Amino acid sequence: MYSETPQLQPIVPSYHLRILSDEQVAQLKSATLRILEETGIHCPSEKALNIYAEHGAQVDFESQIVKLPPDVVLEAMSHAPRFYAMGARLPAFDLNLNGATFYCATDGCGTKTIDFETRKLRRSMKEDVARMARVADYLSSIAFYWPIVSAQDYPATAPLQELDASFNNTVKHVQTETVMDEPMARYAVEMARVIASDEATMRQRPPLSSLICTIAPLGQDAGGMESALVFAEAGLPVGFMSMANTGSTAPATLAGTVAVADAEMVSAMVLIQMAYPGAPTYHSMMPGIMHPESLS
Repeated sequence: MYSETPQLQPIVPSYHLRILSDEQVAQLKSATLRILEETGIHCPSEKALNIYAEHGAQVDFESQIVKLPPDVVLEAMSHAPRFYAMGARLPAFDLNLNGATFYCATDGCGTKTIDFETRKLRRSMKEDVARMARVADYLSSIAFYWPIVSAQDYPATAPLQELDASFNNTVKHVQTETVMDEPMARYAVEMARVIASDEATMRQRPPLSSLICTIAPLGQDAGGMESALVFAEAGLPVGFMSMANTGSTAPATLAGTVAVADAEMVSAMVLIQMAYPGAPTYHSMMPGIMHPESLS
């Protein structure tokens, strides 16, 4: 597998397209800061609430609402690295996140799959995660592996079983979306440490990253945030994705949806920078739009 894996083929565009003007970006920033200061975010993690409170946020421990003054947000985010690398088992497959290169990856965490032999739909298993990792390992257009399906045959330890199957079947960077509590995260970090071989290498070329979904509107998941803190403490990249839905869990305008989604993700990134300044983190948005006729 290692010697036959084709080299990565990242996308280096010859031109860049700007969707928002400078004025629109400033409006989004202003809206995000206003939402975080006036409305705030719901965070049911006592550990996270304590970190927010210790770093200047206004925390109501009873309602679990956190309000973040603009200066607190900007101070925390000033420590976030603009560029960093996501490592792999082999250095040739490291991802240099320099703002000029794009990478494609798998996506999923599905619970069912079509069997490779019988062509019948069935629940997914750990072996499916492994087989798909081998396919992704061979494809030069796939830069890192996010398990396409989940290990349904290991319900209690599925996230760790998925990492085991991934690390043993691809030399590329692995990203998890299912490690959603602190104990599981500590095991995952230890697995990454073994892959990297030592602490220094794991921090310089982290072979594992995590993606945590926020809860729309304006909420965070307790287990997800606590697992994110474990990853950040170890130097592993952690990102946050909002799936705010226009017209239901977000305002009925695109601008309002983007602002609310941004507030969700920024509030989580602020927490990471408060706890571990300089920790690699990223921002991921996947909004949806509800069709008005679905309300009838």
